[in-house]
Amino acid sequence: MKLNLKLITLIFFFTNSIFSQEKTNDFKSIATFSIFSPTISYAPRWNLGFIRKIEKRYWIGLEIGYGNQNLSVNFAEEGGWIKNDYKIFEIKPEIYYDLRPKSNLKHLLSLELQYLNHSDKFNNSWYYDIENKTYYKYDLADYQRNKYGVNINYSLIYNITKKLALMQKTGIGFRQRNVKYSDIINKIEDEYFEESDVILVPVSNGFLRDNGVNNSFNFNLDLKIIYKF
Repeated sequence: MKLNLKLITLIFFFTNSIFSQEKTNDFKSIATFSIFSPTISYAPRWNLGFIRKIEKRYWIGLEIGYGNQNLSVNFAEEGGWIKNDYKIFEIKPEIYYDLRPKSNLKHLLSLELQYLNHSDKFNNSWYYDIENKTYYKYDLADYQRNKYGVNINYSLIYNITKKLALMQKTGIGFRQRNVKYSDIINKIEDEYFEESDVILVPVSNGFLRDNGVNNSFNFNLDLKIIYKF
């Protein structure tokens, strides 16, 4: 009798565990909000996304980001990384593969495409021409950056409540960046320019200063708040 009672109890907890797990994972869609994009980025924007489960292991998603000087809430404006005419738009479609569809701790492998359009107007600054390998100073110039990229990402989803969770994303890929300075006023070549004279923080600002096309590896790091429904 005691053996049967223990067996029934074990079956009860095992069944309840499976049921609870399935109930927790019983959702078809996810809304996402990036924490890192508006707070720690040198080109801040607000990124919102939507992910839809289309099969047991496969999800598809789309994230759109937008930012301007008025919407900036981090250090970028105070540090001179963005000016009054700052605008940025980003779109990222993504397809996910669920490595552990029955687990509450989700492990997702994904392929992400990216397009980014960034414009601004800078004054009393400088840039480096990649093609001519020459530094220039100027009084006023229009800045335009277009970025195309593809990343392979690995994401973890940590449940906070039944509906709320955190998504931690890391990835690596390839990107092409095209920066163009135009309508330049008082452009002057500087043969003795030293970049170290004006860079006060140890952060690469090539996306602002390197005029021309640049191809390189791309690293992705993000933390998102997600809502499941």
